Amino acid sequence: MEKILRSKEMAEIALLPVRHHSPACSFHVRKVIETYRPSVVLIEGPENANELIPVMVHRDTQAPFAVYYSFYDKTGLLSEKKEHYKCYYPFLDYSPELTALRAADELGLCASFMDLSYGSILAASKEGMGLRKKEEKNNYNDDHLLSRNAFVKRLCEKANLRSFDEFWEKYFEIDGIYRDSDAWFSDLLLYCRQVRENTPEDMIRNEGSLAREAHMAEMILQTAAGNFSGTKLPSGVKEKLSKIQKSTESPLRILAVTGGFHTPALLTLLRETSDSSLTGSVRKKLQEQNVYLMPYSMEAADALNGYASGMPYPAFYQKVWERFSEEADDCYRLTVLDFLVGCGKEVRRKEGNLSTYDEICAVQMADGLSSLRGKVQPGAYELFDAVLSSYVKGEYTIATDTPMQILRKNMTGSAIGKLCDQAMVPPIVQDFEAQCRHFSLKTGSTVESEATLSLFSSDRHRRESCFFHRMLFLNTCYARRIKGPNLQQQKDRNLIREIWRYKWSTQVNAALIDVSVYGATIEEAAGSLVKEEMKKEIGAGACAILLTKVFEMGLHEQLQSVYDRAQTLIQQDTDFYSLADALSHLKMMRELSALYQSKLDLDLLMQLAIRKLISLLPSMTTVKEEDLGRCMDAIKLLYQLTKEETQEEFFDILLRMQQSAQIQAGLDGCIHGILYGGGREDGAAVERACLGYVQGTKEQTKKTALFFRGLFFSARDLIFIGGQILHMLDTFLQQTDTADFMELLPELRMAFTYFTPREIDKIAEKAAALHNRSGEDIMNLREVPPDWYSYGKELDIYIAGLMMKKG
Repeated sequence: MEKILRSKEMAEIALLPVRHHSPACSFHVRKVIETYRPSVVLIEGPENANELIPVMVHRDTQAPFAVYYSFYDKTGLLSEKKEHYKCYYPFLDYSPELTALRAADELGLCASFMDLSYGSILAASKEGMGLRKKEEKNNYNDDHLLSRNAFVKRLCEKANLRSFDEFWEKYFEIDGIYRDSDAWFSDLLLYCRQVRENTPEDMIRNEGSLAREAHMAEMILQTAAGNFSGTKLPSGVKEKLSKIQKSTESPLRILAVTGGFHTPALLTLLRETSDSSLTGSVRKKLQEQNVYLMPYSMEAADALNGYASGMPYPAFYQKVWERFSEEADDCYRLTVLDFLVGCGKEVRRKEGNLSTYDEICAVQMADGLSSLRGKVQPGAYELFDAVLSSYVKGEYTIATDTPMQILRKNMTGSAIGKLCDQAMVPPIVQDFEAQCRHFSLKTGSTVESEATLSLFSSDRHRRESCFFHRMLFLNTCYARRIKGPNLQQQKDRNLIREIWRYKWSTQVNAALIDVSVYGATIEEAAGSLVKEEMKKEIGAGACAILLTKVFEMGLHEQLQSVYDRAQTLIQQDTDFYSLADALSHLKMMRELSALYQSKLDLDLLMQLAIRKLISLLPSMTTVKEEDLGRCMDAIKLLYQLTKEETQEEFFDILLRMQQSAQIQAGLDGCIHGILYGGGREDGAAVERACLGYVQGTKEQTKKTALFFRGLFFSARDLIFIGGQILHMLDTFLQQTDTADFMELLPELRMAFTYFTPREIDKIAEKAAALHNRSGEDIMNLREVPPDWYSYGKELDIYIAGLMMKKG
């Protein structure tokens, strides 16, 4: 523990370096607080979370939990994108920061966070670095600077250890049990200094560390000087410190608990800064910041699951921590024994090939390895090696990985924290928990569960489906649909059941907190976000898809407003494909309106879309080949939906499009099929059009396959009528050389994909008959024997050689 005595009038300052989520750090932090009895404990953590401390130390609050921070860059201070940012500050029972808070509370001492607020840290960090890294889970106390650089790598190599975590466990965790606190912290500070000196200054600055350290140093100095009004200390702490200052002549004692990487810099700042150099706060006054306490999980806290701060295997070290007070001399050995026995039982239940003797061998292996490696007790890495050598039978492969998987799962744990009743929980999170209870959905486990819902025969299941769809719309990562009707993609509409898989995780509460500004309940937030979506620049197709989501979410109050918005967009939209998508979704919703209990006049919207599409049809005459499929789908849909009053106009426009010399060949074929189906063109006229491509110019013949693709899309039955079209195709293919045929082949394949397998067989029989062959003759063609092929290849090489000699 490093002490700084500013002056007789000012406080004595002591600094403790820690590693986040370290049982040894927590053990020594508690011992120091109990013996040193500081006036105030200042802890590295965003100062705008001070109001949460009473809940964090409440006896009914159970770790793991996390402080959740969010910041909306509404003014574009960080970037022009004006993005949303969020991060977590997790706490486990053995987190030294939480231990310091709890010890201070038990001893009646003052305690406060002293770091910059989350938004200010973001402002001090460079894009893509520190808390502005583009990661799914950003963590406030990310100690990668303390554990990942060339110095640390070289240190591990010299110590013959596989990783920094193994190095830390050996020299600081296990050895730390038997060390004096002052000596232990002195060694830790030495390590932190070495790491700091081997970290580039630019990296430290870009991570926002320099700004944070300057702010924490100022907070400590302001407190030491008794200038409490210039700090962000909680009002209760300020009052208590003022009383202490007035009632005793001895100076205040300040204990600062900070991440080890920052401690050397803070010591330098505090020693070099004079009273006169104290300046105003470096914090930025930023709005749009939210701070909440939320339950967390062991799974989310595990460093191996993407959490970059602290140690891995939280359940293992939780067990170690629980034994610290009574069985410190054997806490690691007994914990290793527990996990070996627990893992053995589970392996025996799943595979049945593990004996008690194997478990005894594993215990002996762990003890033997700890002795060989110079450890007083076996730790997590001896546990892993013992299971690998004693529980895994034969070669270690994916097939034999079960014991290791079980061990990793057990060492991670599945516990979820709990907040006391006094915790400030956003109403939307309370609503989520209430609905989960109502529908008997599990929220006390991070294991994925499954729910099967009968959509249209059970009102309860329909409401539960609406809840899942709302959670999906809010992007909470709580539930995902495995099976069931998908109205957005228009798939599986005939299904009457949905199968959902759902799982609670910390991201669920975080996402709900993010959208809590939109409403106090899940339904209100979803409805408000629907309104936000409608304000965006979207097309008619996107609005129709939004309408399907409102259908699924059961937001009846929003149906009319989305309907009105869709009507406006259909009238304004000039994108042919957007309107076609809108019409397709409206048709589907009209068919399902009874099931989804909708009373909207969808026919009105459909007729608006039909008229708009018909007016835009001429612009599609020269459609690009990559858009041909979508265009043909739209024309076929129009043919199916046009009524008498619009059908004449529809057919007239198609006839005018046919007369264009620039008409796309595939579209031409599609139109001929539509006109044939509508009785506006007979089979002979279609055959003449086919003949024009088959016997046309070289340029026309290259478009033959594309023409037939369009024709078979809209009227594939023509190939079975009269036989002329099939005969034309056969003749055309015989006259086409190999190079041209290979060029046409992709489109020919596309043309025949519209036929069913039975129809393909029928076409094959008719094609065989044109050459006086039967279907059986085609199926029973004799293969070329391999010897014949080899002989032919040798003959080709021999003749080619002779030709080269003559040449």
